[in-house]
Parts: sequence; C-alpha cells; structure tokens
Amino acid sequence: MKKYVVFLAVVFCASLSFAQILKIEQYELNDDEERVLVREVQNGETIEMSNEGVFIEFDSDVINTSDVQRSVSLKMEPFNYAEIDISACWGECLAPWNFDFEPIEILAGAAENFKVDFNTNGITESRAWITCTFLIDGVKDFVFHIKFGDAEMSVKEPVITKNNAYPNPATSIVNIDYALNSGNAQVVFYNILGVSVHEQSLNGQTGTAKVNVSNFATGIYFYTIKVNGKSVETKKLIISR
Repeated sequence: MKKYVVFLAVVFCASLSFAQILKIEQYELNDDEERVLVREVQNGETIEMSNEGVFIEFDSDVINTSDVQRSVSLKMEPFNYAEIDISACWGECLAPWNFDFEPIEILAGAAENFKVDFNTNGITESRAWITCTFLIDGVKDFVFHIKFGDAEMSVKEPVITKNNAYPNPATSIVNIDYALNSGNAQVVFYNILGVSVHEQSLNGQTGTAKVNVSNFATGIYFYTIKVNGKSVETKKLIISR
C-alpha cells in the first residue's frame, strides 16, 4: 500500500513538473483603439495574419499561471521571409532588431505584453513564418507559429554564422567578427530609442570590422547585421567609460 501511495505521489509530481505554465492571449484593437481579447492561443498552433496594409501587428499577453514568479526566455526563429521587416519585443517595438532576448521575470498570475510587428514596405507579396518558443527556467513551455502571407516553415542555409562584438562593454574601438553567405552586408548601430547612429559596410563574406565608437554616449546600443538590406541578426552592445 505504501509503495502504491509513493508511486502516485511521484506520478502527480511529475505531471506538475511537465504541466504547461504559460497562457498566451491574442488581442486586437477595436474601432475605439481599445485592446480586445480575440482568442487564447493554443500550444503548437499556427496563427495566420492578414497581409493587407503596410503595418500589421500581432499583439498578445503572456500570462504566468503559476503561483510563483517565473523566469521566461524567448527564442525567435524566422523562416522563409521576404520583402518584410520584422520586430518582436516585450512591450512596444522600436526597431527591427529584436531576435535576441534577455530573460524576463513574470510575477505569479501576472502578464507581460508581447508583440510582433510586420512592415511590408508596401509589397503585397510579403511573407514571413516565425516560430516563437517560450522557455521557463530554460525548459520549453510554449511554442506557436505566426504565418504572414503564403510563407512556409522550411530549413534553409543560415545567412550569418558568426556575429561577435568585442570588447563588450566597449570604450573606443569595437571589433565585430562576422561570417556571412553573402558579401553585400552592413553593420548598423541603434541607440535604445531605435535611432540609427552609425552604419558601416562589411568587406567580404568573412572578416573583422573595426568600428570607432568613441563618439557614442555611454549606454546601451544594439547592432544589427544587414544582408542585402535586410536585418538578419541583432545583438546588444554596451558603451562604458
């Protein structure tokens, strides 16, 4: 009898440990510019977005349904996207760099706003497929896909295989090691408000770019690698003096 009780306790604890913690709700603006709940997103679901207009936004709340604070991290994987700029962010999006996220803390029962913005640049054939994977303390908890236009999820050769800036924090000169599958690329630096402050061409498909940041004010910046005019990877850079 005791063994049976212990077995049930183990099964119960295991079921709790693998229970889904996050709940994600999708919102849209009504005619009065008020957020209105559209639906609860299901784990593993593919959400099809309209591709009408220039600016389209996926707006959601990520809710911690547990009774303790949780560390939530996010992985963004864009597939098969063309003629489109994508921003993803906790809260308001400022510039198309947000594919590299720091973990955030969500209080018990609380919600954090998560958005994905699409700018079609006026191209009606724009398309994108994005996989959003949310992790709790490093363990996958919730995943969904956003389909924009006629995109499909497909594995393709990475556009960039190396993007490393050092020193970081930097004071005067920052080195950026890069490896691309195209030679037509630039590195662009943005301040925390999303304003471009410096742009520099990258010579060749591999190399190290030396960037003078001595005139940058102390603070947090983001640098993004653009290939053929499209942002493909962005990381954070700190200027400290």
